[in-house]
Amino acid sequence: GNPEGSIMKKSIVAAILVLALASLTVSADCFDVDTIVEGINMMKITMADCSQKTQSQFEEAPSFQGPLNVTTPGAQTNLTAWLSTLSNEREGYTVSMSATPMKSCFSGFADAYINYTVTVNDKSITTAGPQAAAAVDVITIATLSSLDIQSHQIALNVDQGTFHTAVEGQYSGTVTFTYTNNT
Repeated sequence: GNPEGSIMKKSIVAAILVLALASLTVSADCFDVDTIVEGINMMKITMADCSQKTQSQFEEAPSFQGPLNVTTPGAQTNLTAWLSTLSNEREGYTVSMSATPMKSCFSGFADAYINYTVTVNDKSITTAGPQAAAAVDVITIATLSSLDIQSHQIALNVDQGTFHTAVEGQYSGTVTFTYTNNT
C-alpha cells in the first residue's frame, strides 16, 4: 500500500489515454437530401364524394357527364354531382361559380328563359331572365400545410314559374366553376 504510488499510476494511465485520444483523427462527411414537390391544382365535377380519397383515387374518379336533363321544375334529384378539388398550393386557392339561365332561341321570336338556382357548399346563385348570375366563391382556402381534397355536392332547383310558363323550345344554360390559385 503506497497511496502515492497508486495515484501516480492512475495519473500516468490517464495521461496515456489523453495522449491516445488526442492522436486519433476524426473525420466526417455528409450529403444533402433534396426533392421538388410539383404543384397540384386539380378540379373536376365528379359523380361521387371524393373527400376521403387518395390522390390517385381522385384522379381516377369518374367525372359527371352532362347535360343534366330537366323534365320537371323543382329540385333536380337526378343530379348526382360533386365539385371536387385536389390541391397542395401553399398559398391556397379559390373556386367561384357562375351560371347562365336556360335559354331558348328561335329565329324570328324573342329569346325565352327558364331560371334556376344552383347551390354548392351552402353558397347559391339564381339566374334571372337574360342576366347571368353573378359569380360567387364556393370554396375559399387561405393557406395549406398539406395536400387538400374537397368535395361538395351540387344541387340544382329549377324555378316552377318560368318552367310552367315557358314557350315551346329547347333550353340550355351553363354552370361554370373557375379555379384560381391565391398566388
